[in-house]
Amino acid sequence: MITAIKNNSLLDFENELSLILNTYSDEIEKAKKIIMFIEDILKQLSDWLKNHAFESVKDEITFFKEVKPNIVAKLIFYKEVLLLIATQPIDKNKKVKHFEKKLDAINHFYRKNREFIKYIKSHSSHFDELYFTRKKYKDIFLNDCSVIIHDAKLCTSHDYLLAEVIAFELLALHIENRIDNLNQSCAITNNQFKSNLHWTAKKVDLIELIYALHEAKVFDNGQADIKEISHVFEKAFQIDLGDNITRSFIDIKNRKTDQTRFLNQLQAALETKIENDLN
Repeated sequence: MITAIKNNSLLDFENELSLILNTYSDEIEKAKKIIMFIEDILKQLSDWLKNHAFESVKDEITFFKEVKPNIVAKLIFYKEVLLLIATQPIDKNKKVKHFEKKLDAINHFYRKNREFIKYIKSHSSHFDELYFTRKKYKDIFLNDCSVIIHDAKLCTSHDYLLAEVIAFELLALHIENRIDNLNQSCAITNNQFKSNLHWTAKKVDLIELIYALHEAKVFDNGQADIKEISHVFEKAFQIDLGDNITRSFIDIKNRKTDQTRFLNQLQAALETKIENDLN
């Protein structure tokens, strides 16, 4: 394993991880075994780093930007998963809120570190030597303050932050899948569900939205009929769209300006929300 790490390779690590994933079916047991495995790997890694000199700055950057963060990210991820499972409520609705609360925390982390995340996502490299090489930290205030609690031989100013970015991206996807599964389960066990939501915008706005969704083929891979989609929306939002929604769509097409008026309003509203949340 340590030979693979020396060569900046994650292949053996991923193979061992897959073996554990396929060996244990219980989610808690699986997470515990993976955590123990990664902690052992990181101990080996720490012992190796204390006496290792990289052949070049490029090799050091590769290790601390591409190799180590991906290993540490898996440790963070499985510890978070274990904590989520151990603290989840029994009630399904409360479970959803439990997972949504963690998603909120992840989003806060994204907002707090959006400049660094933008740097990573854009595949930038101009700060790599500052972020991903081991320094004497003479410019300590220019770097992540957390370096003062780590051994400078074992980490750089930003490799752990990068590991968190990778881990929380995996965790967000994991949580979203859990929420989807819980919502589907609730729908199956409560097929008499009745919505208390009422559509309070114009009927023609809803018809514009329905046609957009139909043309985007988001239902049944594009096989759903426009009338069937309309019927579902009528039931969900307690509104009667009338017998001839085709006539309304013709009116939409005949608008002299701003044919997709409602969709444009939705886009503007969402963009404003995102902008406000990021500021």
